[in-house]
Amino acid sequence: MQQIISMLIKEFKQIFRTREMVAVIFGVPLAQMVILGYTITNEVKNVSLFIADRDNSRLSREFIRAFGQTDRFNIIAYETDRKKIEQGIQSWDAQMAIVVPRNFNCDIQRGQKPEIQIIVDGVDGNTAGVAVGYAQGILSQVALNFYNNRSIPFSFRTNRIVQMEERMFYNLNLDNAQYMIPGIVVVLVTIISMMLSAINLVREKEIGTLEQLLVTPLSRYQLLFGKLLPFLLLTFLELFLVMTCAKFIFSIHVHGSYLLMAALAAIFLFTTLGLGIFVSTITGTQQQAMFVSWFMMVFMLIMSGFFIPIENMPDILQKITYLNPMRYFLYIIRDIIQKGASLPYLLSDVIPMTVYGLVIFILSIMNFHKRLA
Repeated sequence: MQQIISMLIKEFKQIFRTREMVAVIFGVPLAQMVILGYTITNEVKNVSLFIADRDNSRLSREFIRAFGQTDRFNIIAYETDRKKIEQGIQSWDAQMAIVVPRNFNCDIQRGQKPEIQIIVDGVDGNTAGVAVGYAQGILSQVALNFYNNRSIPFSFRTNRIVQMEERMFYNLNLDNAQYMIPGIVVVLVTIISMMLSAINLVREKEIGTLEQLLVTPLSRYQLLFGKLLPFLLLTFLELFLVMTCAKFIFSIHVHGSYLLMAALAAIFLFTTLGLGIFVSTITGTQQQAMFVSWFMMVFMLIMSGFFIPIENMPDILQKITYLNPMRYFLYIIRDIIQKGASLPYLLSDVIPMTVYGLVIFILSIMNFHKRLA
């Protein structure tokens, strides 16, 4: 035990000896979380909008005013010429146009159903679809308020559309940060544990001190344990700091158990530390270790469902995601933070993540010893 403690003291002194390493472990992840927390979002805001109000009535102005009172749209011009609208969208001056037809108000008063045209640039299909949904919601709300107005004759207010009342579970305000920040936490934990452990082992091999450690009274298991335990502890500290920062900056509220989240994070770290050991056995320099770690990290990130929902992937890629341990931990963290899920509800992800962690960690240790022999 004394040998391991001495090894830990040596590793922590080596880690905190340089300011660059301290910045990489603590400063960079916190900065990444803040930047990514504000930039990575599924929301669509400030859609450039052309307005073509050909009716210019009180009602049409009411519709137009509603678009100017939200941050989802940015009205950049008022045009009535259809050709100029098409040219504006063609030249990227606008992403959407709202066209209110002539006699719109009169047709409403006569009980008819005039149509408002929405023209959208569909180059970015996701943004176009979300923007159309926002526009439909605004138009529906203004129309509902109009029909509920007591100044409208009763005959025109009957048999109108049914008002739908929505109730959201787990994320009542549809806060994007509440969904994205847990994913960013998983990414940072993976980077710190896998990349830094791989680089640390390769550095010892590269400068020749690994061979010197092998002739000490330490066994190879004690050596490996002493090299990896500091990064395990630092990763937990990083997890605590990132979650604290997320709570105060993004108002992230954890509905589940912190203890359960820490325990499952420890299981996940068996996978990432095992991958770090594996990378150190197939690389000879720190640059190679960083490149290979980053390559594996990109694959894990893309196939985890962080950016693209797994359900939207082709069937063959959905099956491949089951080989990605980050997929399971991402689901676990989101369920604990947002839903307050307990262990029985997480077993479908915990069991395969645990199996992967043990298999990868054991195989990596065996390969590490084989390379040292």
